[in-house]
Amino acid sequence: MQENIAISLKNVSKCFKRYARPVDRLKELILSNKSYAQEFWALRDISFEINKGETVGIIGRNGAGKSTLLQLICKTLTPTNGELLVNGRVAALLELGAGFNPEFTGRENVYMNGAIMGLSKLEVDESFDNIAAFADIKDFIDQPVKAYSSGMYVRLAFASAIHVQPDILIVDEALAVGDMFFQAKCMARMRQMMESGVTVLFVSHDTSSVKALCQRGVFLENGELKQIGKASEVVSIYTSLVHQDMNQDLKNHLKNKNQESSSNQNTDSNEQNIQQTNNSEELNHRHISEFISLNSSISNIFVSLDQEVSFLHHSYRYGDGGARILDVKLIDSNKKITNLLELHEKYFIQISIRFDKLLPSFCVGYSFRDLKGQQVIGSVSTVENIEMPNVEIGDVYIVEISSVNVLHAGNYTIAVGVEMPVLINQQHIIMDVVEEAMVFESKWPEDNRIRFPSMVYIKNNFNILKC
Repeated sequence: MQENIAISLKNVSKCFKRYARPVDRLKELILSNKSYAQEFWALRDISFEINKGETVGIIGRNGAGKSTLLQLICKTLTPTNGELLVNGRVAALLELGAGFNPEFTGRENVYMNGAIMGLSKLEVDESFDNIAAFADIKDFIDQPVKAYSSGMYVRLAFASAIHVQPDILIVDEALAVGDMFFQAKCMARMRQMMESGVTVLFVSHDTSSVKALCQRGVFLENGELKQIGKASEVVSIYTSLVHQDMNQDLKNHLKNKNQESSSNQNTDSNEQNIQQTNNSEELNHRHISEFISLNSSISNIFVSLDQEVSFLHHSYRYGDGGARILDVKLIDSNKKITNLLELHEKYFIQISIRFDKLLPSFCVGYSFRDLKGQQVIGSVSTVENIEMPNVEIGDVYIVEISSVNVLHAGNYTIAVGVEMPVLINQQHIIMDVVEEAMVFESKWPEDNRIRFPSMVYIKNNFNILKC
């Protein structure tokens, strides 16, 4: 194993045996030539390497094999097949209170955990005050941990793990239990450990944290390695698949609701539906006229209307179709296409959208993200209480969003999306999303006239034009 490699997996698989009845396990022991078990492969042929000092996020849906993988790395499980090598001392928070004896006090568990990690009593003595201070559970440190709340459990577990000077730190969703102040404290401490060269494996369903903390991401699906690479790119792939499933669930719900509604139809309800349809048409006509009155603000069209432009080569898009984003442009206060904005400068985002099916309405959103993929500013037309008109097949609309730049100096990307609202908990079916449609820079004004910016109220104005 190379010195710069912290963890190496080569074709690692893990199989669990499931028995229909307890007696089947005994039968299999006695009759060794016959199997009474059903095999469940939690992991299949997983291969990758993690360098020393690297922070890697492991993501995937429940049952994907994330926790099994971490238990293999911690050697609390052994692989069924494959080769797994770990280079360095491992500290792990695999689950709430894992490794703690509920009958022992917090103090006793700290010393026991240190002994398991290979530390002497003197070494734990030197670290104990720091552990107790970080956990901040006061007198409960000398109470049996079975009396602890979930928050106390995770505080003490995390404090114990980070103060044994590990080479590899593994965190599996444990921080989700703590309050936001403790989570912030843990994140800050983890960043310090990363900067000092500790290898970190971080499992979380919070994709923003994965993008913020991790250089690389590992995406597991049904026990198989689906994707490995740059954290933001892996998260985008994972997010798109999750949204596809959400879209399908919403469609199934709508289908069932429509079938239920049609089976209970009668003459009175038909008349009521006709009246609602007429009211809806009048409403749509009213909205269209309102938007037409706003269109004077879209003085110049900068986006393409008849063809789809090529976005950045590393941009990622997903959605169920029905609408297609053709072009996205960022426009400065001088009404020129730009990739550079000054602080407090008014800007416009123009998005052209072609619709491939008839829709009663739609909504448009955008977000500015830093280079790690975290959203810093964004909005959706429904949040701004903008009601979009109905559309027909082949319609092309321009949506122009105007606001004021309040971003710190740096580089940012723009993500845009078009969705179809559904009347189920205000959820949306995603039709088309383009991640990293373009990159722009925010900078300090050339004359440095704004040294201490005042608070700016941000309002996102949405205007729409049918072409």
